Amino acid sequence: MTLRRKLLVAFSIMTVPLLVIGGLTLWNIREENQALRALEEGLGRVRIFAELESAVHRQVLKIRDYLTGWDRGAKREFDWLDRVVRELAEEWKGAVSHPEDVQLAEDFDRLYREIKDLAERAFNAYDGGRRDEAIRLVQQELDGRLFADLDRKIKAIYRSSRTHNVKSALDRLEAIQGFTRMFLIVSVLSSVVLVALSSILISRNLARPVEELKRAMDIVGAGRLDAAIEVRSRDEIGDLARSFIDMTQKLKETQDQLIQSEKLASLGQMAAAVAHGLRNPLASIRAATQLSLRRVPREDPLREQLGSVIGEVDRLEKRITHLLDFTKPSPYRPVTEKPEQLFQDVLPTFSEKFTQQEIQLRVDYAGDLPEVWVDPFQIELALLEVIANAVEAMPKGGMLTISACRREQGGSTHGGTDVEIVIVDTGGGIPEDVRTHVFEPFFTTKADGTGLGLAIAKRLIEQNKGTLTIASTGGQGTSVRITLPIAS
Repeated sequence: MTLRRKLLVAFSIMTVPLLVIGGLTLWNIREENQALRALEEGLGRVRIFAELESAVHRQVLKIRDYLTGWDRGAKREFDWLDRVVRELAEEWKGAVSHPEDVQLAEDFDRLYREIKDLAERAFNAYDGGRRDEAIRLVQQELDGRLFADLDRKIKAIYRSSRTHNVKSALDRLEAIQGFTRMFLIVSVLSSVVLVALSSILISRNLARPVEELKRAMDIVGAGRLDAAIEVRSRDEIGDLARSFIDMTQKLKETQDQLIQSEKLASLGQMAAAVAHGLRNPLASIRAATQLSLRRVPREDPLREQLGSVIGEVDRLEKRITHLLDFTKPSPYRPVTEKPEQLFQDVLPTFSEKFTQQEIQLRVDYAGDLPEVWVDPFQIELALLEVIANAVEAMPKGGMLTISACRREQGGSTHGGTDVEIVIVDTGGGIPEDVRTHVFEPFFTTKADGTGLGLAIAKRLIEQNKGTLTIASTGGQGTSVRITLPIAS
């Protein structure tokens, strides 16, 4: 995960509580608006019923006014109020929805019809000259029964309105507040947890890798270029750490090369002094031994000892030459050269060895081999060292296979950007514990070896922008793989 994505995830986690609280606020506002709207509607129904109640009471008063003779127009006003009552009753019944309110509306409507019927009978009796009957009817029916029923019904309606309208709205508002309070508590606690998790995430994925990288820089700055640096993150900081490791590795390699160059310079001075001090005496010893060898009869046992002296002198000369070749810088003069020509100049050197040790040679060059850009002298010297090692590994005979082909950067043999040379012998192979040291100067497992052959070969190949690797298993032969750059 990239650094940008980690930061995005961390800040997204931190914004979740804000989004949740914002959503809760919007929901709370909507629910409260609905509750207030329901309360407003309930109060509107109460207002309508209050007007309805007032109109009914005014009708009752008009009945009394008409029967007492105080207001002869009371009957006409009663009829007008009847229209008002019916309109308000229809509006009120259309507004109620609760079953209890609907039942109360029906009861009120029934009670009003009884009052209206009573008023018509009283008006008819009064208009027919039966004034006492009309007054008695009002007193017995209206005052004695209907008015009390009306009063109880009105109280029941107001009580139901408080219960189903105002109280339910207030209960709903209280429930919303309680839920909001609880949700805010949970949200705050969740926010604390999420912020803590985000802090841990940022600390583990941002701060800690930066601290580890700084610690690694301090270690490298103190001169410990070989200190192990572990990179766990796979983001830009991890890429930076890996680049720093690569830079440190290159710095270490450069430092090693500088140390090696200083060692070689010192060794070269010593080797030159040793070679100058040894070659002249060795030449004198060899010349004197050869002269003595000519004067000793063929059957004299001393000839064998003199021959051994000459052989030892030659081995010492070879060691001195190897030492000088390894320590002195070789001038790099690259030219365009055919790979086949390199082997044609090298292989004749080993013809006698191949015959003496019964080594079979098999050469396989690809038909499309391109020319290479190398210093022929250096490459031939490297090939001499590699083939000499292969020959020495097969003292009792075997097969030496040399192949060359184009090599693609990915490793396949199609198209290619390098020439790959593979030299395979069927000797005893190289044990694993020895194989890791074969390129180290002066490392050898041979009694008469200098330990410089492969070190010289690797240095020369790499100086020509190539590579040299060895694959071997004890008892199963050795494969040396060399790559050389193609001439552009």
